[in-house]
Amino acid sequence: MKQEMAPLVWAVGIENTFVTQIERGERPLDEYELTQHYTYWKEDLDRARVSGATMIRYGIPWHRIEKTEGSFDWSWVDEVMDYFDRNRQLVPIIDLIHYGTPHWLKGEFLNGRYPEAVSRYAAAFARRYGHFIKYYTPLNEPYVNAEFCGLNGVWPPYQKGLTGFYRLIIQLGRGIRKTVESVKNAVPDAVFVHVDATKKYFTRDPRLIEETELWNENSLIMWELLQGRITSHHPLYNFMVDHGTRPWELEEFLDCPVEPDIVGVNYYPQFSVHEVRRDEMGSIIMPHVLGNEEDMSEIIRECFRRYKKPVMITETSFRGSEYERISWLEASVKACRSLRSEGIPVTGLTWFPFMDLVDWEYRTSGKSAEEELLPFGLYTMTLQNGVMVREKNSVCSHFEALAVEKENK
Repeated sequence: MKQEMAPLVWAVGIENTFVTQIERGERPLDEYELTQHYTYWKEDLDRARVSGATMIRYGIPWHRIEKTEGSFDWSWVDEVMDYFDRNRQLVPIIDLIHYGTPHWLKGEFLNGRYPEAVSRYAAAFARRYGHFIKYYTPLNEPYVNAEFCGLNGVWPPYQKGLTGFYRLIIQLGRGIRKTVESVKNAVPDAVFVHVDATKKYFTRDPRLIEETELWNENSLIMWELLQGRITSHHPLYNFMVDHGTRPWELEEFLDCPVEPDIVGVNYYPQFSVHEVRRDEMGSIIMPHVLGNEEDMSEIIRECFRRYKKPVMITETSFRGSEYERISWLEASVKACRSLRSEGIPVTGLTWFPFMDLVDWEYRTSGKSAEEELLPFGLYTMTLQNGVMVREKNSVCSHFEALAVEKENK
């Protein structure tokens, strides 16, 4: 007998990227600061609450909470958490890390003390709010962290190449494992939503099939690593060892596997699908190509086939006109219905970001925050007399209409 699934959860998320180091002349990227969420957080949460969303992904700015090592200032967070405590119909999934570390942690994620430091911060949060905060994401998008900090050298600690990528993956994995342990100690009934940026690589060149398969495995690397699946028989094992990972570092994860309660899939049609091919000089390149709902469904099927865990779409949206965003919203809902009809437990759909966001390029572009606003959200942002004004758009109206249907197909 087919088991009936719980209704699909409608969720939103406030963009909360925090990369604030400026040693190389960059500008700090603190989305809460740039979008003035630190000031207008209550109004933003009020809007989220009336949108029909019942869950919200919400980040904690570690770099502001622990400006001095070991000393926590919860004053701003206390106000926000008190709001969630008083408005239980909007359940937060707490992003403990959404990129970035405090400035005192020199070397950032590659500092040898990082796993202990992030664990201590996570434990402090869980002890303070764990009596009603139950959903946690230990670290948002480890793949993108390793890509920006380890592969491409864009964000600190500015490592490059696959050796840097795998160094970041190992260290981030240690931090996630310690974070889960510390939160569980404080909140035994905590639910962990392990969120990552998903990817689909494909090629039309038969000579690049092996390269394509490798990158499809790489896209799942953190879920594979944390669950102790990267043994000597794993497709990535030899490749990681050839690029500097020591076998004993992988064995650490075999002894203490961490299983997600929910697999959080972040999928963006414009960023999640890559074609593997050669450029005119013969170098292998992997440019983005526009994906669709079937690409997203294929990724979700693979996640469920491997991990047999509930899956939540923890981020999706479309950068474009309101018509294009509505079209993608409808396509996403259609995909959820189809996957659920196949018996795949897709538990929720998250429109992320809830409001427009400031492009990460702001760190180095020299443009103003207003010039870097990207049209992703259910609320459109414009700068008026120094205030980032939020205006409800037609995508939000469409989201609200779908959410109140209490879709359960």
